[in-house]
Amino acid sequence: MSEKRVMLLGVGGHGCVVLDAFLLAGGHVAGILDPGKAVGSRHFDVAVLGGDEWLDGREPGSIVLVNGVGASPATGLRRDVFNVWKRRGFDFARVQHPSAVVGREVEHSEGSQIMAGAVVQCRSVIGANAVINTRASVDHGCRIGVHAFIGPGAILCGDVRVGDGAFLGAGAVVLPGVTVGHGAIVGAGSVITRDVSPGGCVVGVPAVTKTIRLL
Repeated sequence: MSEKRVMLLGVGGHGCVVLDAFLLAGGHVAGILDPGKAVGSRHFDVAVLGGDEWLDGREPGSIVLVNGVGASPATGLRRDVFNVWKRRGFDFARVQHPSAVVGREVEHSEGSQIMAGAVVQCRSVIGANAVINTRASVDHGCRIGVHAFIGPGAILCGDVRVGDGAFLGAGAVVLPGVTVGHGAIVGAGSVITRDVSPGGCVVGVPAVTKTIRLL
């Protein structure tokens, strides 16, 4: 049976980082699908083939996808891209930059991404479609939910729980054993000393609850 072709979905800022990591790890990307980019334009010498319509009628068993959508801080679009194509039968590749350090018995789920310089310590679980961004540190026994996004330089101490679709901003620190609830947002540079409620937003040192409206 022929090898599956890898297609990148989206090549904005996060997509370029993901593409770079995948290529540096020795992977081959057959093409990029992004309706906002000109067909034939190239990114790291990989051509844009079109938008999502390129996949119409294609056999899912012949193609594996890589999610190039980031979070800002809403994670819904990234989640929706993953779920839509999973329902259509496509699988997603995991991405791990060669400079990342990943400990023993780490569960690295489908579509999850571990970026350059990140550290994931032993027995942690990274949920499907979750992102551990550049130089983030995830210590022992952490559990990162599906579609969660851990920003650059964030620090999760041991046994932290991050709920599905939660967002941790750059440089945030979560103390041992703390739970960040589903869909919660943690502001950049915040220090989380106690549990964050599902859907909550916290900022500051130590972090306190804030009210925000996502666009």
